[in-house]
Amino acid sequence: MTFLRGISLLIARVILGVVLIAHGWQKYNDWKIEGTGKSFDGMGVPYPELSAQIATYFELIGGVLLIIGLLVRLVGPIMFVQMLGAFWFAHRDGGVFVSDGGWELVAVIGAAGLALAGAGAGRISLDYLLMTPLRRRRQAKESKMMVAAPATGAAPAGDYSPVTDSPAKLDSHTPSASTSPSARNAADADFAGTDRTSGLNSGRGIDPDAPTTQWPGNSRKI
Repeated sequence: MTFLRGISLLIARVILGVVLIAHGWQKYNDWKIEGTGKSFDGMGVPYPELSAQIATYFELIGGVLLIIGLLVRLVGPIMFVQMLGAFWFAHRDGGVFVSDGGWELVAVIGAAGLALAGAGAGRISLDYLLMTPLRRRRQAKESKMMVAAPATGAAPAGDYSPVTDSPAKLDSHTPSASTSPSARNAADADFAGTDRTSGLNSGRGIDPDAPTTQWPGNSRKI
């Protein structure tokens, strides 16, 4: 699809460039700049001599630029503006068909200029060739930024991980082997507060006189 797009844009550029060069050469070689200026003056074009020079040289140079695919996005809009002027001063009252002096041809050329301005020159062009180093540098920079970016979705430090952490680590009341004797004693007292000889709670936070309470290691109800 990319290759087909490049070929299509190349063909469109070459055809449009040849048409522009032909019109520019007609103004330059057949009518001469002076004759083109007089024709522009009769149409009411402002600054006819200067306008004739601009139109003639732009069509010659712009046509060449289109064929080789250089500055196409700049040539396209300028070409549309020139064709808009040709429509207004020379063809707006002639109807559509070019055989009647209408605006058919200038409208097609102007529309093609806008289309190339939007689509660009394509891969088979000097524009693409000259922009390749800049494009590669930009891609390399983006790749480096992606590599240097921190990984997302990792659990923050200190969060519980079900793979590395066990419930025993999360139970603040369960003494570990590395806990000091005093800390283990405090944990034992806080956990149950039990009488080791009877297995009954000594009264820390739980009512020992509850009539339905059954305590571990003791089969009788209180």
